Amino acid sequence: MSLRRMLDSRKDSAHRRRSFDRLGASIAARVSGCLAGLLLLLWQPGCSSLSSDEDSGMFGKMANIGGIRGPLERSLYGEESPLEMGRKYTEAERREARLCREAYDKGNYEEAIKLGKKTAKKFKESSLGEEAQFYLGESHFALGKYSAAQNDYAQLFEDYPSTRYVEPATRRLFAIARVWLEVAEPVARNEIRQVSGEKVIDEGPPPKPPRDPTLRVRVLPNFHDRTRPMFDTQGRALECLKQIWMNDPTGPLADDALMLTATYYQRHDNYVEADRYYEILREEYPDSPHLEDAFLLGAHVKQMSYQGPYYEGRELTGARKLKEQTLQLFPASHQRQQLRKDLDELYLLEAQRAWSKVEYYQKKRRPRAVAIACIQLLSEYPDTNYAKDARALLKTIDKKELAGLPEVPEFIDSMPAAEPQGSPGSDSGGSPVKSVSNGRVLEQG
Repeated sequence: MSLRRMLDSRKDSAHRRRSFDRLGASIAARVSGCLAGLLLLLWQPGCSSLSSDEDSGMFGKMANIGGIRGPLERSLYGEESPLEMGRKYTEAERREARLCREAYDKGNYEEAIKLGKKTAKKFKESSLGEEAQFYLGESHFALGKYSAAQNDYAQLFEDYPSTRYVEPATRRLFAIARVWLEVAEPVARNEIRQVSGEKVIDEGPPPKPPRDPTLRVRVLPNFHDRTRPMFDTQGRALECLKQIWMNDPTGPLADDALMLTATYYQRHDNYVEADRYYEILREEYPDSPHLEDAFLLGAHVKQMSYQGPYYEGRELTGARKLKEQTLQLFPASHQRQQLRKDLDELYLLEAQRAWSKVEYYQKKRRPRAVAIACIQLLSEYPDTNYAKDARALLKTIDKKELAGLPEVPEFIDSMPAAEPQGSPGSDSGGSPVKSVSNGRVLEQG
């Protein structure tokens, strides 16, 4: 039996092999026939088969087979099919979306929320779903459920980046951010209103900080105030502001959102983040009414970011440049006197950095490097008490140690024997006070 099965299987294999050979030969014959026909067309005299004439030629005949037109030609002649033009919603479907807006207009916000959720999900990524999503957020905002409203507007921007409701949605987000920041920081209420362009009226004694522990400790859940999110009210407010300038960077509230974010970080002594947002405001919004504040307060936070003479001095240099630019760009600024005072203090801080380099080489016992650092300090900050100490130190260096340094011994010999009287600068070689201009938002008349 096993031998018979073996023979049968061999017969079946041979039969299948012959079938495949016949199929391959048939396909090859058809392909060769098509190629031959194509070659005949290409070799016709005058190549008339390639003419674009509608009455003759391969292109003309192919273009008019069965009256077929290309997508662009069909759109020009108004011959697009309903499928190509997009889905056509029925009257019942349009009415379903319209009910959400009508419920909102009538003040029936709970019903509008119910209908909005259903419609936004059913008609997602369509004009009907976009409208439903917007009125869903509007209904939550009208009920004072700001956390849910923020989520709705964020979903609107995510699903419809070019939404036609971008301006009203960003205005709602800005209002929500202001409410949350004023609740969390009543002492900063006037500054928040100044940033948003409102005229501030003195309302008596400043309010006290909130006693609510969920506002002071961000990880504590909020179960009692439905106008605020469950956690981190201030952080959610900053998210609202970010959604504004990210989704509507050319809108009327983009610079306000950046300014409010920067001043928030400044109040919380996060000078690095504040500096970053002031810089964005200066570079991206040169026509903003907050531009002068961005220069003034940007220079302030840069100076406050400076950690001392033994750290990087980039912030110090940046603060000085910003203050100089502010004096040039805003000659009528009422902060000019304070800016000049700050520039004098920055000058002393830079001199202190130069003197710290001298002290470093002294500790390393490198007299040649000490001499070069002292001469550099004298050339850049000659009217400070650090320069006085540098001159005294240069006179103590053995000239044998300075062999091979061109002009250094001559410079030391040319120094006056007595120090000049009345040199401005700090009272001693110690660290000057790092006082800067007032960091508040400028008062508006």
